Amino acid sequence: MSISCAFCNIATTNPPIPSKVPEIKPNASESSPHQTAHIILSTDHVLAFLDIMPLTRGHVLVAPRKHFETLGDMGVTAGQEMGKWLPILSRVVTKTVFGDDTDRHWNVVQNNGARAAQQVPHVHFHIIPRPATDGPQRPSFAMFGRGQRDELDDEEGERLAHAMRVELAQEVSRLGLDEGVDLGQNSALGSKGRGKL
Repeated sequence: MSISCAFCNIATTNPPIPSKVPEIKPNASESSPHQTAHIILSTDHVLAFLDIMPLTRGHVLVAPRKHFETLGDMGVTAGQEMGKWLPILSRVVTKTVFGDDTDRHWNVVQNNGARAAQQVPHVHFHIIPRPATDGPQRPSFAMFGRGQRDELDDEEGERLAHAMRVELAQEVSRLGLDEGVDLGQNSALGSKGRGKL
């Protein structure tokens, strides 16, 4: 853990949740001016939370709990856990944003180093839904340029993170029933809502 790393601070303040599929609780009562991470998933090795400067509605960051600066620095266990959760979280994000629409488009992006546009020196993947654009909206293919991102509204973040946790619990249950996949006791879903930075 790096004391100066924002993602390490999120990991420290959001311990792994010990049950497979916890009760999903509304998180509005947990509001505090110091709570800013809208947690979707919290396991022994992986965290998923809403980006505070999203490119589109539903922009999620997936990061290892342990501090690794670049993808090449990651250990095998953390890499396996990331690989397990990325497709699941991609389905959850797109289903939450697009509903049952089959015309789903999204980016999964991972940057390494400043020249590659990495802003936080802690490995993380971006899952960015790409809704169709109509009218004068910025192009849906806009990436990480300045002036293209707006700050996440806190109330919207709470609602969206809650909806994603509900969808994630359903997806984990579906995987268990339909595919016989057991994500393990330590592969828990975040149910607390937001964490302190």
